[in-house]
Amino acid sequence: MAIKERIDKQHRYPWAVIETAVQFYFQNNMTFRSVSEKMLAHGVEVSHKTIYEWVQKFGDKIEKKNRKRIPNYEVEESYIKCNGSWKYMYRACDRHDATLSICMRDKKNLSSAKSFFKKSLEIN
Repeated sequence: MAIKERIDKQHRYPWAVIETAVQFYFQNNMTFRSVSEKMLAHGVEVSHKTIYEWVQKFGDKIEKKNRKRIPNYEVEESYIKCNGSWKYMYRACDRHDATLSICMRDKKNLSSAKSFFKKSLEIN
């Protein structure tokens, strides 16, 4: 809270406006001019140069704060025959299709899926 109050005193715009503009830039992959136009549509007139300076000054802090904490990966479920018996195979892979973890279970139920997710999150 002390940092927010200090920033509010040092800058013309409140911290909420600065944070929103920088979030628009990073999350929507917008140009500085398009962020300026979007802020104008919300009733705040900010130049593209000012938004550039905010991104340079506060970009790292805001991006780290808003970064997703859960890794982005997909889980595939297959029913395969292994050593003569049928088993459920769970495979977690990232967006480049690299395998992160694999788990095989005899039964398909919620507890086995939850344990696989927990182990996958701990490993990665």
